[in-house]
Amino acid sequence: MKLVDLIYKDSISIGCNFASSKDAIEALTDRLCTLGKINDRVQFVNAVLEREEHGATALGEGLAVPHGKSDAVVEPCVAIAIVDKPVLWKGIDEDEEVGIIVLLGIPLVHQGDTHIALLAELTSLLIDDDFRDSIKSVTTPEALIEQIRTASA
Repeated sequence: MKLVDLIYKDSISIGCNFASSKDAIEALTDRLCTLGKINDRVQFVNAVLEREEHGATALGEGLAVPHGKSDAVVEPCVAIAIVDKPVLWKGIDEDEEVGIIVLLGIPLVHQGDTHIALLAELTSLLIDDDFRDSIKSVTTPEALIEQIRTASA
């Protein structure tokens, strides 16, 4: 299962703004609910927020990868936001300004294999400065999906 196969144009927000990390998580969850990928919004948001309490998901370089493992997730899914105004996100040492948010939803039955594989693929893509810069400048969800597809090939 490849990351690009779990991303849909309707799960992408470009040029949006959020008042907080919680607002971002809720808005991206709403997109996944609308697509039928999550069947219990409250349960999933709570799983993500609980995960946030156990460790920082801001990875530096303006990135955050919040994720939740829950029975509320119908199938592995991804929602992405490229924000205009950075969001303050809990980092390892201190809060960080984040401009790229990638929310992963993982069903409990896939919590070992799929979860780790997606995080590994995502990390290998996002560690590249040129890739990060290229996705910050996309203007459509389709362009973002194509950037990810090209970089993953």
